[in-house]
Amino acid sequence: MRGTYIERIQKLSEKLSDPALAERARKINSNTFSRNRKMPLKDILLCCLSKKGLTTALELRNYFIQKDIPSMKMSKQGYLQQRKRLNPEVFSYLNDEYMADFYHSSEPRLWNGFLLLAIDGSKAEVPNSTENRERFGKSNNQHSELGQVRALVSGMYDILNQFYLDIEISHISTSETELAKKNLHHLTHMDIKQPVLAIFDRGYPSIEFIDFLETEKISYLFRLSSNDYKFERRNMKSTDETVILRHTCQRLEKIRKKHPERLERMKEKGNTNTRIMTSMLPSGNELALMTNLPFEFSQKQLEDLYYQRWEIEKKYHTLKNKMKFESVTGKSTIYVDQDFRAQVLVYNMLQDIRKEADEEVFVKGREKGSKYPMHTNENISIGLFKEQMIKLILEKNAVRREQLLFKLQAEMEEYILPQRNLPGRERKKNISNKYKNNQKNSF
Repeated sequence: MRGTYIERIQKLSEKLSDPALAERARKINSNTFSRNRKMPLKDILLCCLSKKGLTTALELRNYFIQKDIPSMKMSKQGYLQQRKRLNPEVFSYLNDEYMADFYHSSEPRLWNGFLLLAIDGSKAEVPNSTENRERFGKSNNQHSELGQVRALVSGMYDILNQFYLDIEISHISTSETELAKKNLHHLTHMDIKQPVLAIFDRGYPSIEFIDFLETEKISYLFRLSSNDYKFERRNMKSTDETVILRHTCQRLEKIRKKHPERLERMKEKGNTNTRIMTSMLPSGNELALMTNLPFEFSQKQLEDLYYQRWEIEKKYHTLKNKMKFESVTGKSTIYVDQDFRAQVLVYNMLQDIRKEADEEVFVKGREKGSKYPMHTNENISIGLFKEQMIKLILEKNAVRREQLLFKLQAEMEEYILPQRNLPGRERKKNISNKYKNNQKNSF
């Protein structure tokens, strides 16, 4: 299916020029973007997408140079006022439209018929302003009494196909489980038809959330913390068996406080059947997993599957440290929502091209007899894509765009790295310099 990303980028370009997009870009009860302006909606959207973490004045200057109109001038104040009228959800809509072509085709890779999704939360740095403190809250530490302004981000990442399907942004004190529910509800907006297996780390496996997943017909795989369901785990006769989680008064009381709408259902249900597996890690710690998958999937299979959840942690690193995800345009809260959602779309477009480049590099490496499988350098690929993105989307000639995309893919294939399976080690927190010699910025 060589070059299927070309059609998706072509459709995105057409969508950005569609007059009907203004309806999605407006806030409720607004008629913004209905007049011809110096910088119309398409330009505002593309300028958001092409953001490189520079000053607003330089971002505008570079954008107009990319458009081949370097004499064009737009005041920073005028641009930011237009941005304040822009509905951040328009970027989620564009991401859904971009991904629809892929997920409604035969392209998606599945694990035993399941779409393999990792869901996890992460704290994200946002500009320190009164508005952001009120909207997102603060994260205290031993070095600051005031605390640092942080937002809670919850991402839903397709492990095998390497796309972000959704991102939710909320107050730092919001429950990660509640944001995970929003992530999963987003699958309905995307009209995803494939069965879903969602993988979660510790902190998610409440009885109420398990009931939510079963109601939504979503298969799950959780890691349990040492305090989760200790009574049931002590009474297990083997390392892999069906366990009955009784809806005790204590557990129902927690549901009554946090989810009163689900209390009667949980009372009537009485208990929840699930499967728990336990094993020992090389470190001597216990690994306990919970799932509703049948026993035809072995314990070893599911343990290996759980470790693939680490991909979402790596992609948070990519967004934050390679794509300058947290370098927000301004101090207003709306810029946080806009920039975070915009960069998820940019990541998916980049990854769409890079996946095909990786396949080519893998085949060439195998033909050459390379010791390790080869893949493209992610950091350099990001820089190459950011350099070319505006020209690729603005190009009106479909044949010319295709040539530019294949040229970009070929250039990505020039910068390759081996994929080594290194032994697992305990995580360590090292104090490091702000500017690292082995992680230079690509743009």
